[in-house]
Amino acid sequence: MVPDRDDGDLLNAYLDGDEEAFTELMRRHEDRIFAMALKMMGNRSDALDATQDTFIRAFRNASKFRGDSAFGTWLYRIGLNSCHDLLRKRKRDPVPEEEIEQAGAHLPGVDEGVVLNMELGEALAGLQEDYRAAVLMHDLGGIPYEEIAVITEVSIGTVKSRISRGRRKLAELLEHPTAPDASKGGR
Repeated sequence: MVPDRDDGDLLNAYLDGDEEAFTELMRRHEDRIFAMALKMMGNRSDALDATQDTFIRAFRNASKFRGDSAFGTWLYRIGLNSCHDLLRKRKRDPVPEEEIEQAGAHLPGVDEGVVLNMELGEALAGLQEDYRAAVLMHDLGGIPYEEIAVITEVSIGTVKSRISRGRRKLAELLEHPTAPDASKGGR
């Protein structure tokens, strides 16, 4: 395996039968996909499931990659879809709030950084999915507006609007964590 091959070369090599090429693609992108999934899903277990699902889907659909965007952009889109699918499934089987509160009450030695991360995770979970995805991709993933537009299949103006509104709502949720989320119907 030649490490300086680009993603397109690796994908072509995989399609020609080189299974190691796909393994290299996974190594290159797994941290970024997992980080996005962790922020979207809110917990490590679900993020691991979403990451695994992302690579399974990419493996099965590699021949469908048209090259209209970068491989990483295509893979990120698959990752977002995997997260959305798992979030929809989770909404059908919600965890009782008492269980969540009980689990949080029994965390010995939780430091301030962990609490801040938990608060940020809860606030992110309070955003509409499209706002959360845009904010995560741009602010935490460092993905440019143009790429986000391709991934989410919306205009750059819509991406900028979602990021702006998402940031505003995130600030509100962090400032007033018990305030109901008006974007989800609560007022």
